[in-house]
Amino acid sequence: MKNIIAATTIMISTCLFAQRPVTSVSFELFGDYILLPVTLDNSRELNFIFDTGSGLTIIDDEVGLELGFTGKEIEMNTTHNTMQLFKHHEVEINGFPIEKNIKVYATDLEHLEISLGKDIDGIIGYDIMHHHTIKINYSNQTMDIYEHGYGPKNGKEVVFDLNVSIPTVNGNVILNNEEAHPGTFFIMTGAGTTVDFNSPYAKKYNVLDKTGKHYSYLVKGLSNEETLHYEGHVISFEFGGHTLEDLPIGISQAKSGIQAHEHVAGIIGNHVLSQFDITIDLPKRRMYLEENENFGETRSVNCSGIDLQFAHGEPHLLIHRVFEDSPAAEAGIQVNDELVAINDQPVSTLALPDIQAMLRKDGETVKLKILQGSKINHFEIELKSLIK
Repeated sequence: MKNIIAATTIMISTCLFAQRPVTSVSFELFGDYILLPVTLDNSRELNFIFDTGSGLTIIDDEVGLELGFTGKEIEMNTTHNTMQLFKHHEVEINGFPIEKNIKVYATDLEHLEISLGKDIDGIIGYDIMHHHTIKINYSNQTMDIYEHGYGPKNGKEVVFDLNVSIPTVNGNVILNNEEAHPGTFFIMTGAGTTVDFNSPYAKKYNVLDKTGKHYSYLVKGLSNEETLHYEGHVISFEFGGHTLEDLPIGISQAKSGIQAHEHVAGIIGNHVLSQFDITIDLPKRRMYLEENENFGETRSVNCSGIDLQFAHGEPHLLIHRVFEDSPAAEAGIQVNDELVAINDQPVSTLALPDIQAMLRKDGETVKLKILQGSKINHFEIELKSLIK
């Protein structure tokens, strides 16, 4: 009997130990982006976007020079640009070696930095998930990393497939005319969106005409090329047994890349994913979605008509685009004007996501201090949703 009890105790202890993560790391949720501390070959701590949609580990080319990496230039079919390939490097998170022999690709990430308002050293995704099960705790902004097969199974189980190394799940959208359309969607934590419809899917179902009032804007991926996007609205979107009502959505006009994929309907981005704590087990093709305190929250949209972007190499926050028939356009705000202060707060004291959030409060009035040419002008604009 003692032997049986001892064996049972050992089994229970082993199971409990197996459920512990090999490491846990805090991340910053900067706007809609997960910023993860990563080191390469015992480097200083680097600031990486964690993107489940990134099949490559990428660093900024200036960081590659700083670290003394050497490699060769290669043409990338997926991103339509040239990158440098560095082989045989080690990735560590919180001092734990995630991968000891990794390929790292270098490219210029400045165009992402000026759009996000944050220094970005790199992007990582698949290379973590390929070697470990992960749990993303949006509720307390930590990532738990487990040996494969030992992660928690909290929440609803969702089966996924891989397409170009990205998890894809089934979803169903109800458009504003009450048409219901199924499709498969990429899971992409590096996409600062709710749900985006890929251009072939949008064209097939004439999504643009069935999603209410729109406004258009420009988006960038890894390449510096800007692609036209529309923002609209759907009655609901369902995936993994969860339904999100009254959802703002994006509609891509891309002619190449992920958002031109003909066999995937679109992207589920971090606006939606952050409403769950998520476990991803890549080898088992299983994902677990656990609703957190963000679930069901109202998703705000642009209510000013202003798209902001930092000047290249400068701290100046510029008006990158002004949308037609918007409060900003009616007030006389123009492209390349510089936003100096909002509600009497200098923009130099605020993070860009906080400024954007202040411009998404439907029905409120904001005060803007704007440099136009050599003259400072003051504006008060009443915010209103651009998709209603």
